[in-house]
Amino acid sequence: MYHAVELRVLAHDSLSSGEQVITSADATRLIASRRYRKSTGFPHGAIHFRRSLSDGSCLHLVIKGEDHRLHHDMFDPHAGLFRLYMHLSHEAKSEAVAYGALAWSVVRMLAR
Repeated sequence: MYHAVELRVLAHDSLSSGEQVITSADATRLIASRRYRKSTGFPHGAIHFRRSLSDGSCLHLVIKGEDHRLHHDMFDPHAGLFRLYMHLSHEAKSEAVAYGALAWSVVRMLAR
């Protein structure tokens, strides 16, 4: 079962994520459905929720202040290591670079 706002996002073309600005009421309804779980993502400092879909993709709800956005990720990072890798390498490249730099810094610090 999908809410109308989710169906609008999922109707996107193959060249976009279908991102939609949604109302606070819609975001509250999606979270209350209990199909969304807390997650992480960009932008940092925002509140993130994801709904896993049966095809290995997910809906990603991002709340930053009064801005509420919903988009479709082709690869659900919660669906396993391969999906996490695909998500980072295709949909979250800047996050992957940041995590890589952080990991490298930790390794260098531990090597001293």
